[in-house]
Amino acid sequence: MTEGGRAIRREQLLALSNFSEDDLTRAERAGVIQPAADGYRAVDLVKLQLVRQVADSSGGLDRVLNAYEEGRFTLAFLETFLPQEFELRDETYAEVLAEAQVPLEEAEAVLRACGLPVPSLDAPIRSDDYEAFQHMARMRALPVPLEARLHAIRVQSDGLQRAAEVPVKQFNAYIEQPLLQAYAKDHLEAQRLIAEIARAALPTTIGITNWLYGRFLEHEILKDVAVAMEGAARGDWSAAHSQEHDPVIAFVDLVGFTPLAADEGDVEAAGTATMFYDRLLDLARAHGGRLVKMLGDGAMLTFPNGVSAVAAGLEMARDIPAAGLPPARIGLNRGPVVEQSGDMYGLTVNLAARINEYARPNEVLLSASVLPDGAAGVDLEPIGDVTLKGIPRPVTLFRARAVENAAD
Repeated sequence: MTEGGRAIRREQLLALSNFSEDDLTRAERAGVIQPAADGYRAVDLVKLQLVRQVADSSGGLDRVLNAYEEGRFTLAFLETFLPQEFELRDETYAEVLAEAQVPLEEAEAVLRACGLPVPSLDAPIRSDDYEAFQHMARMRALPVPLEARLHAIRVQSDGLQRAAEVPVKQFNAYIEQPLLQAYAKDHLEAQRLIAEIARAALPTTIGITNWLYGRFLEHEILKDVAVAMEGAARGDWSAAHSQEHDPVIAFVDLVGFTPLAADEGDVEAAGTATMFYDRLLDLARAHGGRLVKMLGDGAMLTFPNGVSAVAAGLEMARDIPAAGLPPARIGLNRGPVVEQSGDMYGLTVNLAARINEYARPNEVLLSASVLPDGAAGVDLEPIGDVTLKGIPRPVTLFRARAVENAAD
């Protein structure tokens, strides 16, 4: 047991799961849960809550439990995915919030921002929720407004939810479904193998996620400190906002993707989109950039300087069709932006999008602000002043080309 945690008594299990005494006995006979010497585990409560939810929408408890006994589904995953140290504490949610001096309305707002259900105040608190509420109380001591904290939580929870969805869907597609098909006549063996693989895979998934978050946090902190150091060294504390630190915004899209998707079908089109996403992500990171967001058959990226942005753009124009994807067109612009929730807004962004629309297949177009001093290995062909949709004044554009044998 976790310190401060306890086993769940039978009467608690009945109340929290909405099971009757007879229903609980029936679930035990089916093997869904088994009491330990000191009571039930938290995972048993989750199992019953899940069974109740499915029973209410799928024809009743007997139908669900019969399917379980026949081996048509398993709850062995929950033994893996819900660690045994997750317990219920002696305190209720209301008691812990009062002790931590966290207002109920604020706690509910935080849980909603996380996308989590708000628990009953008189229910025993989960041990992991207890730790989270302690952190919540510490965060309240910082001079950060509640709305700003809620915004950060929303962004973090959205990213983590996406990070959790992908491995689960891949596990289902590449492990669970193939095993169920291979053992169509022995579902119990299939479920045993699936649970065994899940037990081995979960620590790896969690370990990689924790490692990545730590490394990304380290990178952002070092980047912030470096900008501050540059400002201090120059005696200019606003260096982070100088033109030298303005990012380059890149828009890239696939030419002819819509008719191709119509011909290929949904599954093939999804595979093409995944390949496009992976290639963009790799190229952006290789040149110190970041994929800001996908936009259907296109994407928005950002780079720290013009040299890296143009180098990445030229690689995109060359490598994307070489990988069997439709040809790409790339538009680049540099200037101040407004950053919010990992996204970027402003005139700089709008102009980059219009430049992208003007570009032709396999073409990298850029405004004069991207490479005002040129770059080694890159030929900038002047296109002239171009009138772009929604832009009040003509914009001077250049076409970037890689110089052959630039190193010679």
